[in-house]
Amino acid sequence: MVSFEYYRFFYFVAQYKSFTKAAEILNNNQPNITRCMNILENELECKLFVRSNRGVTLTPEGEKLFQHVAIAYEQLSTAESELKKDKSLESGLIGASETALRLLLLDRLETFHSQYPGVRLKISNFSTPQSIQALENGLADISVVTTPLKLKKSMRHYTLASFRE
Repeated sequence: MVSFEYYRFFYFVAQYKSFTKAAEILNNNQPNITRCMNILENELECKLFVRSNRGVTLTPEGEKLFQHVAIAYEQLSTAESELKKDKSLESGLIGASETALRLLLLDRLETFHSQYPGVRLKISNFSTPQSIQALENGLADISVVTTPLKLKKSMRHYTLASFRE
Protein backbone atom coordinates (compact mmCIF):
# COMPACT_ATOMS: atom_id res chain seq x y z
CA MET A 1 0.00 0.00 0.00
CA VAL A 2 1.19 3.49 -0.84
CA SER A 3 2.26 5.77 2.00
CA PHE A 4 -0.36 8.24 3.20
CA GLU A 5 2.29 10.95 2.90
CA TYR A 6 2.32 10.47 -0.88
CA TYR A 7 -1.43 11.06 -1.02
CA ARG A 8 -0.99 14.19 1.07
CA PHE A 9 1.67 15.43 -1.38
CA PHE A 10 -0.62 14.49 -4.28
CA TYR A 11 -3.48 16.48 -2.73
CA PHE A 12 -1.40 19.65 -2.53
CA VAL A 13 0.17 19.28 -5.98
CA ALA A 14 -3.30 18.77 -7.48
CA GLN A 15 -4.81 21.58 -5.40
CA TYR A 16 -2.16 24.15 -6.38
CA LYS A 17 -1.37 22.69 -9.83
CA SER A 18 2.32 23.05 -9.06
CA PHE A 19 5.05 20.90 -7.56
CA THR A 20 6.90 24.04 -6.43
CA LYS A 21 3.88 25.60 -4.69
CA ALA A 22 3.03 22.28 -3.01
CA ALA A 23 6.61 22.04 -1.76
CA GLU A 24 6.38 25.55 -0.30
CA ILE A 25 3.08 24.82 1.45
CA LEU A 26 4.38 21.50 2.79
CA ASN A 27 7.74 22.97 3.89
CA ASN A 28 9.47 20.47 1.67
CA ASN A 29 11.56 20.72 -1.47
CA GLN A 30 10.39 20.39 -5.05
CA PRO A 31 12.70 17.49 -6.03
CA ASN A 32 11.37 15.41 -3.12
CA ILE A 33 7.74 16.15 -4.06
CA THR A 34 8.49 15.21 -7.68
CA ARG A 35 10.19 11.98 -6.58
CA CYS A 36 7.24 11.03 -4.38
CA MET A 37 4.74 11.73 -7.17
CA ASN A 38 6.80 9.57 -9.54
CA ILE A 39 6.72 6.76 -6.98
CA LEU A 40 2.95 7.19 -6.54
CA GLU A 41 2.40 7.03 -10.30
CA ASN A 42 4.57 3.89 -10.52
CA GLU A 43 2.75 2.23 -7.61
CA LEU A 44 -0.66 3.01 -9.11
CA GLU A 45 0.59 2.15 -12.61
CA CYS A 46 -0.87 5.26 -14.22
CA LYS A 47 0.02 8.85 -14.95
CA LEU A 48 -1.66 11.32 -12.62
CA PHE A 49 -0.31 14.59 -14.01
CA VAL A 50 0.37 16.24 -17.34
CA ARG A 51 3.45 18.31 -16.71
CA SER A 52 4.18 21.56 -18.56
CA ASN A 53 6.24 24.68 -17.99
CA ARG A 54 3.05 26.33 -16.66
CA GLY A 55 2.53 23.73 -13.94
CA VAL A 56 0.55 20.52 -13.90
CA THR A 57 -2.95 19.39 -14.77
CA LEU A 58 -4.58 16.17 -13.71
CA THR A 59 -5.11 13.29 -16.10
CA PRO A 60 -8.51 11.54 -16.01
CA GLU A 61 -6.95 9.01 -13.58
CA GLY A 62 -5.56 11.88 -11.53
CA GLU A 63 -9.01 13.52 -11.41
CA LYS A 64 -10.56 10.28 -10.21
CA LEU A 65 -7.92 9.84 -7.52
CA PHE A 66 -8.19 13.49 -6.47
CA GLN A 67 -11.95 13.19 -5.90
CA HIS A 68 -11.29 10.48 -3.30
CA VAL A 69 -8.12 11.91 -1.80
CA ALA A 70 -9.70 15.35 -1.37
CA ILE A 71 -12.62 13.89 0.58
CA ALA A 72 -10.29 11.87 2.80
CA TYR A 73 -7.85 14.74 3.36
CA GLU A 74 -10.58 17.24 4.16
CA GLN A 75 -12.28 14.79 6.55
CA LEU A 76 -8.98 14.19 8.35
CA SER A 77 -8.31 17.94 8.53
CA THR A 78 -11.79 18.54 9.95
CA ALA A 79 -11.33 15.79 12.54
CA GLU A 80 -7.96 17.20 13.53
CA SER A 81 -9.43 20.68 13.92
CA GLU A 82 -12.29 19.33 16.04
CA LEU A 83 -9.85 17.49 18.29
CA LYS A 84 -7.75 20.63 18.70
CA LYS A 85 -10.88 22.63 19.56
CA ASP A 86 -11.88 20.00 22.09
CA LYS A 87 -8.46 20.19 23.73
CA SER A 88 -8.53 23.97 23.76
CA LEU A 89 -12.01 23.96 25.30
CA GLU A 90 -13.48 25.97 22.42
CA SER A 91 -16.38 23.54 22.05
CA GLY A 92 -18.02 20.68 23.83
CA LEU A 93 -21.01 18.41 24.04
CA ILE A 94 -23.21 18.22 27.09
CA GLY A 95 -25.63 15.37 27.64
CA ALA A 96 -28.50 16.33 29.88
CA SER A 97 -31.68 14.76 31.15
CA GLU A 98 -34.89 16.76 30.69
CA THR A 99 -35.22 17.57 34.39
CA ALA A 100 -31.56 18.57 34.80
CA LEU A 101 -31.74 20.70 31.67
CA ARG A 102 -34.88 22.51 32.80
CA LEU A 103 -34.04 22.94 36.49
CA LEU A 104 -30.31 23.58 36.40
CA LEU A 105 -28.62 24.00 33.07
CA LEU A 106 -30.75 26.49 31.11
CA ASP A 107 -30.50 29.18 33.80
CA ARG A 108 -26.71 28.97 33.80
CA LEU A 109 -26.13 28.90 30.04
CA GLU A 110 -26.78 32.60 29.49
CA THR A 111 -24.21 33.50 32.15
CA PHE A 112 -21.73 31.00 30.71
CA HIS A 113 -22.10 32.38 27.18
CA SER A 114 -21.64 35.96 28.35
CA GLN A 115 -18.43 34.97 30.18
CA TYR A 116 -17.14 32.67 27.41
CA PRO A 117 -18.56 33.92 24.09
CA GLY A 118 -16.05 31.95 22.00
CA VAL A 119 -17.02 28.58 23.42
CA ARG A 120 -19.61 26.66 21.41
CA LEU A 121 -21.64 24.07 23.26
CA LYS A 122 -23.94 21.45 21.86
CA ILE A 123 -26.54 20.15 24.28
CA SER A 124 -28.25 16.83 23.67
CA ASN A 125 -31.37 15.92 25.59
CA PHE A 126 -31.11 12.32 26.82
CA SER A 127 -32.64 10.21 29.51
CA THR A 128 -30.29 9.75 32.47
CA PRO A 129 -29.11 6.28 31.30
CA GLN A 130 -28.66 7.53 27.71
CA SER A 131 -26.69 10.54 28.91
CA ILE A 132 -24.37 8.34 30.99
CA GLN A 133 -23.96 5.99 28.00
CA ALA A 134 -23.06 8.95 25.75
CA LEU A 135 -20.44 9.99 28.31
CA GLU A 136 -19.02 6.45 28.48
CA ASN A 137 -18.85 6.25 24.67
CA GLY A 138 -17.07 9.59 24.34
CA LEU A 139 -20.07 11.21 22.64
CA ALA A 140 -20.48 13.71 25.48
CA ASP A 141 -17.86 15.63 27.43
CA ILE A 142 -20.06 16.00 30.49
CA SER A 143 -23.49 14.81 31.56
CA VAL A 144 -25.90 16.70 33.76
CA VAL A 145 -28.51 14.24 34.99
CA THR A 146 -30.80 13.44 37.86
CA THR A 147 -30.31 10.52 40.22
CA PRO A 148 -30.50 7.61 40.76
CA LEU A 149 -27.70 6.61 38.42
CA LYS A 150 -25.05 3.95 38.05
CA LEU A 151 -21.54 4.99 37.07
CA LYS A 152 -18.44 3.06 36.20
CA LYS A 153 -15.70 3.28 38.82
CA SER A 154 -13.61 5.44 36.48
CA MET A 155 -16.33 8.12 36.43
CA ARG A 156 -16.96 10.77 39.08
CA HIS A 157 -20.15 12.51 40.04
CA TYR A 158 -20.83 15.80 41.79
CA THR A 159 -24.08 16.95 43.32
CA LEU A 160 -24.96 20.32 41.83
CA ALA A 161 -28.39 20.85 43.39
CA SER A 162 -31.12 19.07 45.27
CA PHE A 163 -34.82 19.14 44.52
CA ARG A 164 -38.00 17.22 45.28
CA GLU A 165 -40.75 16.42 42.83
